[in-house]
Amino acid sequence: MRRISHAPFALSVVVSLSALSTFIAVGGACGGSEDPPIKSPVTTVASTTTLKTATPIEPVVATKIDRVVVSFGRKTGTCVTTKTGDILKVSLEVLENGRGPKVDATIKLAADGTIQAFDAKGHHTMGTPVDETFVRDGDHARWKSPEETGDREVKGAAFFLPIADMPEAIGLLTEALLRAKAPLPLLPGGTASLEKIAETDVKVGDQTKHLVGYALVGVDFNPLPVWMNSDGTFFGIVSPWWSVVPAGTEGAIDPLVVVQQKFIHEREARIAKETAHKPPAAGLAYTHARVLDVEHGKWLADQTVVVVGDVIHSVGPSAKAKLPAGAEVVDLAGKALLPGLWDMHSHMGDADGALDIASGVTTARDVGNDPDELDDRKKRYDEGSAVGPRVLRFGFIEGRNEKAASSKVTAETEAEAKAAVAFFEKRGYEGIKIYNSVKPELVPILTKEAHAKKMMVTGHIPVHMLAHEAVDAGYDGIEHINMLFLNFFATHDTDTRDTTRFTLVGEKGAGLDLKSKPVVDFIAQLKKHDTVIDPTLNAFEDLFVGQQGKISPGLESMVARLPAQTQRWFLVGGLPLDEAKTKAYLGAWDKLGAMVKTLADAKVQVVTGTDSFGGLTLHHELALFVRAGITPAAALRMATLDSARSMKLEKKTGSITAGKAADLFIVDGDPLAKIDDVGKVVSTMRAGVVYPSAALYATVGVKPM
Repeated sequence: MRRISHAPFALSVVVSLSALSTFIAVGGACGGSEDPPIKSPVTTVASTTTLKTATPIEPVVATKIDRVVVSFGRKTGTCVTTKTGDILKVSLEVLENGRGPKVDATIKLAADGTIQAFDAKGHHTMGTPVDETFVRDGDHARWKSPEETGDREVKGAAFFLPIADMPEAIGLLTEALLRAKAPLPLLPGGTASLEKIAETDVKVGDQTKHLVGYALVGVDFNPLPVWMNSDGTFFGIVSPWWSVVPAGTEGAIDPLVVVQQKFIHEREARIAKETAHKPPAAGLAYTHARVLDVEHGKWLADQTVVVVGDVIHSVGPSAKAKLPAGAEVVDLAGKALLPGLWDMHSHMGDADGALDIASGVTTARDVGNDPDELDDRKKRYDEGSAVGPRVLRFGFIEGRNEKAASSKVTAETEAEAKAAVAFFEKRGYEGIKIYNSVKPELVPILTKEAHAKKMMVTGHIPVHMLAHEAVDAGYDGIEHINMLFLNFFATHDTDTRDTTRFTLVGEKGAGLDLKSKPVVDFIAQLKKHDTVIDPTLNAFEDLFVGQQGKISPGLESMVARLPAQTQRWFLVGGLPLDEAKTKAYLGAWDKLGAMVKTLADAKVQVVTGTDSFGGLTLHHELALFVRAGITPAAALRMATLDSARSMKLEKKTGSITAGKAADLFIVDGDPLAKIDDVGKVVSTMRAGVVYPSAALYATVGVKPM
């Protein structure tokens, strides 16, 4: 479903919604020597025959904590920790959306609660191997894994965060910070600190449990709420999307979410107040601007754009412009003014609002979220108590089985299908998204119900169904480019609920002839039905070409701007591939881009979406379109006016035109000549309110371009 869903569990634990993964563990030998395995402590009791006066040594008692991974109220995994003295044995296993990590780790703690040694084996969410070690010997620390190898001299306390999937690492880091009463350096990089956010009592069965909440700073874009027991030991992590808590305490998740949301909302309101600039009632005039005419793909030199309230009042040559009395005047001195970008495949999380607006993304179509969380987020964005784009909502509908994605709204019968559509219609959603496990016979029912309520339909192609059948059954759009390829490689018997929906395309994609009759006929069908294709190339790049320990080519400059720990997400790689498969997948990756170009040339509606974190990855999606042979002008049109057209909103937004919404952003560069310049955002206007890009990026730890 979402963003970095193949990143380490700990890492993506830290990442907001979409995903299931845990903190990173990085470890190992350096310089050619192998570290010895971590041994469990041995208890020795003195002999009473030879040492009659000796006091017997108390045996070390092992304690065990069973935690469960919960997604939308559904158990999707377990994390079992056994502690014997300073040695922890941790086993994590998760199955969510047809995939998940499995890791067994041994951790030795130092006297200060930091990790002295770490050894983990298993696999990441998408199957790449976990084989990681870390050792600290005095002031020397060294780590080794398929992703990272390094060593460092360290003075004083420092905490190593594994890249292996390991939620327990979050708890151990929080415990170490509480003990240190000060920030701690992180290995391999970064710094972590704590801020107390709340204390609360929760009911656990017939008992009341007192918990203390902290915001863990330095492991993600935003502070991560962590809940601790009253004695300072780790309780768990909760969110509207997924949680990791002790078995039997699942009833505490919702109350804890409510408490920590207060902290999150107050922080977001503070950021909005500090960064938003509201022009005077008379309006704001951008003078001497280079305005992008997205319809014709050209610059209009020396223009003045006047905004009054949340609407563009006028656009025209600066020499003839009449400025309203009392209006604020901003001389752009030739800088570029573009219509706000659209992310047509988002799963909005806590960091995405700031990332989007800082990056010039003023509209996001959310195609799968917790409905209550999303509705509240949209409300706060619209009223200005949080920074974020206009949000178009598509309600997520899934089937029910062991490989299904977790969802609050599911449908297995005709009655449930109708009820699911009605649920989202009552909330004012623009559409629905059909997911992998929905029964094919329910698809026509869902599309008919949605269309009768003036709602659109997009989605994955459900298992045992093919794309051309979904189009005939009423799909208005298709999410992800792989779904088009599966139309030619899958059968009604293929199980596309798991990673087969990726591997089948990776193994066979390079050989698909885009000029063959089946492909040509299918593209003609898409055009005939005005089907909207949202390729999300960005979501497949790591899967198809990512290698453990390497940042995929073209992503280096973006990754360098991210927080230190967040950068590590991009080292995990994608699918586990041997040499022969690596070559095949590289060819398939090129063919994915070629398919997008073929669709665009055939005048099929193509829009831009990310399925990843906000803003920056949309810039990268545009770069991938251009790499595929689409011109920068066409790519920018797809990300603005074409996206608005696909939602039938082109009369209200999508271009810099008098009477349309005042959603604009300033760029100090020329993205028509060099698409990467779209990232040189100076400021963004969303509904007439101006936000400085650099200041917003700073709130999520991102460097400006």
